Amino acid sequence: MKRHFHEELQQIKEKVFKMGLLVEEAIKKATDSLFERDSQKALSVIKSDQEINLQEIELDEMGHEFIALYQPTAVDVRFITMVLKITNDLERMGDQAVNIAEKAIVINQEAPLTPYQDLPNLTRVALRLVREALDAFMEMDQAKAKKILESDDEIDALNDRIYDEVQRVMEKNPQHIRAGVSLIMVSHNLERVGDLATNIAEDVIYVERGIDVRHHIRERRTDSN
Repeated sequence: MKRHFHEELQQIKEKVFKMGLLVEEAIKKATDSLFERDSQKALSVIKSDQEINLQEIELDEMGHEFIALYQPTAVDVRFITMVLKITNDLERMGDQAVNIAEKAIVINQEAPLTPYQDLPNLTRVALRLVREALDAFMEMDQAKAKKILESDDEIDALNDRIYDEVQRVMEKNPQHIRAGVSLIMVSHNLERVGDLATNIAEDVIYVERGIDVRHHIRERRTDSN
């Protein structure tokens, strides 16, 4: 029974990781569709969203069945609870990818705006945080999770700069308003991806320490010892 317990626990972890890779791919493809002005790539992101939704449903069922079958200890219950929260966060990241893809289709129909270097930078940071959050989860590594929490300011600052930059472009060139508004929304979607990656990092710390750090900013900034 114990062997099956650990095997199923590992199977759940690996399935979460695979779902995370699907989400990461969707975000990258959605942003690539914008940078490459490739609306077909954006459409493929929208069409593939159902697969991510199905993964969330399957993991939700696996988590509840695991609790019912094994009646796990408090630590393992925390882990399964974290899994259910993480899969929800990943599904919401997938929704952000769809939002980006939909805005990319709009933007690709408009004349190109002045180069906006901060958006590719924001994309790189968001994708990095998604991968680091997945790694922290697989390894249950508090140090990696804490590093993600410390990147929150970086992604917020990039989002603010993009907003200011696009606002200036729209003020000088009213013909870019439609594309500009969509770009601001893409930036917000990427900022939300960063927030959701931070949620995963917080959940890793919660499982390892039994402490909810979501509203304890001082604790988030201090060492975990």
